[in-house]
Amino acid sequence: MHFTNNIFFAILISVCASTAASLIGANALGMDQAPKNAATVRNGFAPLNPAANAFENKTKFGVVIQYENTSAQKENNSISLNSFTMPSMYMLLPFGSWGTLGIGLNEMYFANNRLELEDEISNISYLSRLGLYEFTPSYSIRLPLFLSDFAIGTSYRIFFGNSYSTLTRGNNKDWGEDSWMANNVMITEKKRGTYSSGDDWLKNFGYSLHFHKKSIDYFVSYFPSVQMQKEIIENIQFSNIDTLQSSKSVEKFKLPKHLASGIHFRFMQNQNLSLVYEQQNDAFSGLAEYKLTGTGLYYSPFLKRNNFGANVWYSEKYLKDVNEYGASLLSDMWLGRRGTLVGLSLFGGYRQAKDYWDELFFGFEVTLTGVGNWGTSARRR
Repeated sequence: MHFTNNIFFAILISVCASTAASLIGANALGMDQAPKNAATVRNGFAPLNPAANAFENKTKFGVVIQYENTSAQKENNSISLNSFTMPSMYMLLPFGSWGTLGIGLNEMYFANNRLELEDEISNISYLSRLGLYEFTPSYSIRLPLFLSDFAIGTSYRIFFGNSYSTLTRGNNKDWGEDSWMANNVMITEKKRGTYSSGDDWLKNFGYSLHFHKKSIDYFVSYFPSVQMQKEIIENIQFSNIDTLQSSKSVEKFKLPKHLASGIHFRFMQNQNLSLVYEQQNDAFSGLAEYKLTGTGLYYSPFLKRNNFGANVWYSEKYLKDVNEYGASLLSDMWLGRRGTLVGLSLFGGYRQAKDYWDELFFGFEVTLTGVGNWGTSARRR
């Protein structure tokens, strides 16, 4: 394991371009990152808590844009990369006492790499692109009569995605006199993959329960583990014209079961504290957030109109002995009279990996809500 990682890092230090959330486990699939805000508890579209949507009262559209810079270090080697993605978008359609429909598209994992290594004995280039996405229609409704402070919700997860990679070796005459590689032949290995859910369709459902009052919110949700499969078609090409017969294979893996819970307190009119806990198999994530909420009124001064806050989080990652520590400063800014909301989060932190390498990361996240004539929601008071 250590020897393979050292070779991989040696290749990485000659990177031409790379885009991914982290260099640790760049080709692994598993846990997404810990939340950088507490939207799962109080407001906003929450894939892990569809029941929260039942308390929305206006049609809502939103897009999240994220930039991250990561610097990896191992011994005397280091490398940095930039990631610019649109990890999610969503739309909410409330129908009053008939409940709320939601539609979300989430980027579960994405990486785009171009690596090159060329010296006296090696001539290697590697191109890869991988994307796994989740389309989540959801429905939520408040319970009737004296239970109206409670809501239940469910999401159905539809997984899709693909991958592509090429590994080229040669042209080089330093392979030895007895090797056919001395003929200066280039070898290109091409792989194409398609992701799909290979499990019982009932396991694609997730559920949540949400309690909402003026000064307190609480939710709990559960999403079962899902069996996934990746169908791979592989071609090996000699030179630019000679290609061997394609080979096919199937790789199977499981997305972890997901249990999440969170609580939100509102006190002294405009002060808010949120705590979120997420468990994925044996790994967990935790977040604590403090926020000052503004009036949201167009004619109020800037500092009184908008929201400001800060949070910290800890996350155990999908690879063993990989931990993440992070913090962020955030603000929700109300624009215009129609309720358009722009959220900005500046975050940074540290990923610690015992058997790999350590990473420093920082970036920003922009959330656009109420684009055009769409109105943002005012939660039921």
